[in-house]
Amino acid sequence: MVSRRLLLGALAGLAAPAIAFAEGDGPAPSLLTRKGRRTRSALKHQATDKAALDKALAEVKPLEAHPAVHTPAAEPAVTPDEALGRLKHGNAIYARGGANLMLPTMARIAELSQGQHPFAVVIGCADSRTAPELVFDCNMGELFVVRVAGSTVGREGLGSILYAVEHLGAPLIVVLGHTKCGAVGAAVDVAKKHTEMHGALQEMVLPIIPAVLEADETHPADLQDAAIRRNVRDIAGRLKRADEVLTERIADGRLKVVSACYDLGTGVVSFDT
Repeated sequence: MVSRRLLLGALAGLAAPAIAFAEGDGPAPSLLTRKGRRTRSALKHQATDKAALDKALAEVKPLEAHPAVHTPAAEPAVTPDEALGRLKHGNAIYARGGANLMLPTMARIAELSQGQHPFAVVIGCADSRTAPELVFDCNMGELFVVRVAGSTVGREGLGSILYAVEHLGAPLIVVLGHTKCGAVGAAVDVAKKHTEMHGALQEMVLPIIPAVLEADETHPADLQDAAIRRNVRDIAGRLKRADEVLTERIADGRLKVVSACYDLGTGVVSFDT
């Protein structure tokens, strides 16, 4: 294999040392003498690199064209209800303090290197206290997790979800919020107190504001908690119509989309089903 720096160094003369320095490897290049001439050692180094490159390129074989291969969509290994039952059972274990915190064995790690088959997609908040693998007593390779503050879903997140459903066969999507969510609290402040947020922080809370306004009409006394639950319900509802892959699988009974809320104080997840 021809190294990137070797290739660029041969094509651009003496650029390789500069590239190495820019990428954090090696000292700053000093290829010129005080008189502005290249040193003999630099020229010798260039010649050596050029010879090595010529030899490597001579050994490269042309790529062979391969026919296009269509990969069929993966089918769920378990039903949506079975997947939901596993999550509920795992959370019950976690909430009573009996969660399995064993790390995966090397055999399991080697097995997962060959492929993954998660039984559920969890769209969660980035809050450090809400790791889905712990909350649902799951191990590596069992959950496909997409996490953003406020449990919102943008286009990139939707693409990740579609990949997990269509290509990995996940039969369940859970939109998981949690009590005392700071992102939702910030959205409440923006909607009700006209708090100003800058840049990406403003973009983070904007998708949550509709849920805040909806919750304000029914539960103004406990607005943050109501908005947290309204937010995940709204996201789950929109996901059901977000892409034909999801709508078709839901109609066929191969996929279920549910919302839920994790209580930081008790460890219990309440599902909206």
